[in-house]
Amino acid sequence: MGKIAKYGFVLSFVWAGFLLAISFMEAWVKFRATSLDFATGLDVGVHVFGALNLVERFFAAALLVYVFIYYTDKVVVVTGLTIFTFIVAQSGYLLPELNDHAILIMQGMEPEKSSSHHLYVGMEIVKLIALFVLGFRQVNLWKKA
Repeated sequence: MGKIAKYGFVLSFVWAGFLLAISFMEAWVKFRATSLDFATGLDVGVHVFGALNLVERFFAAALLVYVFIYYTDKVVVVTGLTIFTFIVAQSGYLLPELNDHAILIMQGMEPEKSSSHHLYVGMEIVKLIALFVLGFRQVNLWKKA
């Protein structure tokens, strides 16, 4: 295992930090700002989550390559694949649907109720747990090496 590959757990924890900062803090705090109207908050959210998703796509590709080149550990492979699958689902389906929903609200319309937001939040929670499981498993394997 190369020098950089030995420290792959850093990617897991940096990514978890991104999720905690954006999905679990910025999004929540933004809508508590009394000076920010709902439509503007949605517009900011569309841009912030779009940027996060772009970073996550890069992280997911790096994670997938890293997991398949350097690991045979089942926990690492399964959590890595779970995270990658969630990114594909969020990028390809959930974010576009949530963005369309937000745009309709920003235009003053009232779109149909959707479970996409709840599904997205649920996936973020599972993804965060998986990143911590992955990171700590990688640290344990690193210590044994």
